Amino acid sequence: MKNKRIEYLAHKWLNNTISSEEGLEFNQWYREGLENPVFIHGKYAKTEEELRDRIYQVIDRNIHKKRRSGRWLRTVAAAFVVLNICAGIYLYSNNDQELVITNSSTQDLPPGTDQATLTLSDGRRVQLSDVGHNDQLADQGGVVISKTADGQLIYHVSTSAKADPKGVVSYHTIETPQGGQYQVVLPDGTHVWLNAASSFRYPTSFPKTGRREVQLSYGEAYFEVSPDTEQPFIVSSGRQQLEVLGTHFNVSAYTEDATVKTTLLEGKVKLTDRLSKEEVMLRAGQQAQLSGTGIQVKTLDEANMDLWKDGKFTFNNERMLSVMQQIARWYKIKVVFQDPVQDVRLNGSVSRFEHLSTLLSKLEQTGLVSFRREGDNLVIMKP
Repeated sequence: MKNKRIEYLAHKWLNNTISSEEGLEFNQWYREGLENPVFIHGKYAKTEEELRDRIYQVIDRNIHKKRRSGRWLRTVAAAFVVLNICAGIYLYSNNDQELVITNSSTQDLPPGTDQATLTLSDGRRVQLSDVGHNDQLADQGGVVISKTADGQLIYHVSTSAKADPKGVVSYHTIETPQGGQYQVVLPDGTHVWLNAASSFRYPTSFPKTGRREVQLSYGEAYFEVSPDTEQPFIVSSGRQQLEVLGTHFNVSAYTEDATVKTTLLEGKVKLTDRLSKEEVMLRAGQQAQLSGTGIQVKTLDEANMDLWKDGKFTFNNERMLSVMQQIARWYKIKVVFQDPVQDVRLNGSVSRFEHLSTLLSKLEQTGLVSFRREGDNLVIMKP
């Protein structure tokens, strides 16, 4: 792609006049690498600080505009470009009449993106990032799987599909790597968002009667369950089982975490510890924490109800160890504690769409920790 074309798209993005098609083109250039500099005219910003401020204003405006639509990831993808290259901005030629953006920030790490692997019931594995929009992935037993322009995986069940004569249920598994996330819409209309390093198993179609059962094998997922009073929706994750009729909730069940956290945003959820048989009924605004000592329930204030799927890391008296585990999964980096600060507690929230250096700078401003990059390792120290 010619540099003049990228300059044109960069100007349109900075001025918030870029179309959706041009935005995809701009994003594609970013994925292929910043091999050529992009020049920004001095009339737009005369200093690095002024350009950075204008960039963040555009990012903030775009994120807030599209977040409620559920298409926030595509909207802010172009923001990754500018966040990645801010450190490479400098005045260039002709009496400082232009700012040049280059890829001098080679040590910085971008945030995660939409990527996942789908394992079909016949064992075939599909890299979803390689599949084009509106492409049909498979047709198994009357179930048609397609990928939308928004990056969602959609299941369509044919009304003429015949049930398996042996009563065998087919299952698919979707797995996200570190630095990946994905969305899937199940045959009943239930919408599931998968966070990084997660695995989710589900049937290709639900029975007309009985329970709708799925499994979060590990990781984190947010569910918006399609209501059906006749068929409860069951989510199993290790020793925990959730039963709902139609509601919005988040489950975090990473194997390295000692606690499974379930946060309920809407409706009611019955949570069962399958080991001890203990049961609790969660209501909206509550979070259950299942650990070796049983189930604990606490009420969250509105400020702590923001979730990862809405583009934020939100910490509610969170241990630094847990904070850094979340960051490690999203940025694909190893964390090493040089000083014993694992139990330092953190409150607040920060965007998941910052480059790593920007996010770490904000965490350092708390005065609780400091960081040092050593190759693939991120070293955490006392301030």
